[in-house]
Amino acid sequence: MTAVADRYDRNARLYERYWAPVLAPAAARLLDRCEPLVRDLIADRGTLDILDLGTGTGALAIDAARRWPAASIIGIDIARGMLSVARQNAATAIASASERPRWLRGDAERLPVADESVDLVVSSFVLQLVPDRQQALAEIVRVLRPGGRFAFVTWLVGRDHFTPDVEFDEAVYDLDIDEDHPEEDPRSGDFRSITSAERELRRAGLIRVKAEFDQLDQAWTAQSYLDYKVEYDEISLFEDLDDSTGRRLRERARERLAKLVADAFRWQPQIVQAHAHKRVREG
Repeated sequence: MTAVADRYDRNARLYERYWAPVLAPAAARLLDRCEPLVRDLIADRGTLDILDLGTGTGALAIDAARRWPAASIIGIDIARGMLSVARQNAATAIASASERPRWLRGDAERLPVADESVDLVVSSFVLQLVPDRQQALAEIVRVLRPGGRFAFVTWLVGRDHFTPDVEFDEAVYDLDIDEDHPEEDPRSGDFRSITSAERELRRAGLIRVKAEFDQLDQAWTAQSYLDYKVEYDEISLFEDLDDSTGRRLRERARERLAKLVADAFRWQPQIVQAHAHKRVREG
């Protein structure tokens, strides 16, 4: 995942500004659904161990730490730049250093965590990026304690057509800009369906599997969407253009976006939330 890690290393602060807020509501709903398990374990043992897989800039781990200060939380990510931002965000959000998450650099397919050491693994918009999702799921099963829970949210296939995005691409074509599309690292990709998500979890040996539809609801404006495209989503394209062409592209995209009605900038892709448990050993 070298290219993925490099991209997130370079753009961690931009991710924090432009993309993390889009995903944050779905991640918060994921923790809402984990609340009963966490409450019961804290009541029973006084604490629990949570692992945030692909923590990014730390939003999910920090939210969990603020909700459940008795929990011990580890945030793992492959990108050093993301972890640096996560540490800074945690220091700002959580006054007590002892209640902040611990941050580790690691690969989802080789987690730097001991066997059966975690009660809850959570993950937000990560499983589509791993090259071998079944290996990542096997690692999650390995680190979970018997009876532990895995909860995640990620993409479903079918989020590609968004009219403002199409209009931006048309602006690129209008100016005859030849985009360079570098070869990407292999990735598992979005889940094809709710059923396929459940099937993959069961194949990994998890039980009490439940996947269901959820939905993002992001409302941009023409200006905020253009800023997102220029400053984050298409930053590599603009870095490859000379200043004059970059300005022309921005203005052409602005003209195209200005013709769209306000509702066109409301993005509501379907996503999947899923929960599963590790078997308890008999005897």
